[in-house]
Amino acid sequence: MSGELFLNGRYLPPEQATVSAFDRGFLFGEGIYEVWLVVGRRLVDLDSHLSRLDRSLRETGIPVPPERAALPAILAEIITRNAITDGFIYLQITSGAGERNFTGEASTRPTLLILAQEKDALAAPALQSGIAVDLVPDIRWLRRDIKTIMLLPQVMAKKAAMAHGRQDAIFYDSTGVTEGASANVFIVTAQGDVVTRALSHELLPGCTRNRVMILAREAGLTVREETITVDALLAAPEVFLTSATSLVMPVVRIGDSTIGNGQRGATTQRLQQLYLNYIDSLPPIGG
Repeated sequence: MSGELFLNGRYLPPEQATVSAFDRGFLFGEGIYEVWLVVGRRLVDLDSHLSRLDRSLRETGIPVPPERAALPAILAEIITRNAITDGFIYLQITSGAGERNFTGEASTRPTLLILAQEKDALAAPALQSGIAVDLVPDIRWLRRDIKTIMLLPQVMAKKAAMAHGRQDAIFYDSTGVTEGASANVFIVTAQGDVVTRALSHELLPGCTRNRVMILAREAGLTVREETITVDALLAAPEVFLTSATSLVMPVVRIGDSTIGNGQRGATTQRLQQLYLNYIDSLPPIGG
């Protein structure tokens, strides 16, 4: 990785950045994170990601880093320093370093890491062709509404999906679909309604999820938040995922089942365009 990252108040080349082996994020997974999409130097959904970051800090009790008020400016500076036109910004906060003790407190300030990755997310062929996913029982903890760095079940599910020749995974529990391994799940019904599971502790309140729902309603589509059974998922004419990294991603196969006609659906394509139009309306960093 080239360029610079931000670590605890300093902009540094990656090779000069160090974190204590006693950091509670390293020892216990005691940390939270956010990811922003950057398109044409536009930082997408800045405020909603920051609001979710604040909520994650409150829910976990992780101390607020001293740079919190300056985060918008720091994110913009990271984009500028790394000459990012299209890509992602990753931010992680852990409690800091201290004696290894489950109930102990860190003896240092919270660790704040921000880094940039250049990638043209809009150029991904899968946005047109769609992806195949595995359907996986949801074995994760029950506070999935917190965007925690404890991602081992998601990593395992994605790696298993790749081993099966698929690109991602969708989780389900005893009531129905929860979410994707790193995205929220939507279906489009035969009547053209856009449906996703209602928010609770069982799934992440996705910023892209919320934006797509707003755009869909503004466009006159009916949007419902309700349980999606596995049977309803597999029978849906259209399925798509939403996240900052996958945008509005069509799902064309789930396990051995083909979704619809096996191609990106018309409603999914329309929502993709509405989302791109929204991004285009944002001001780029630096004017």
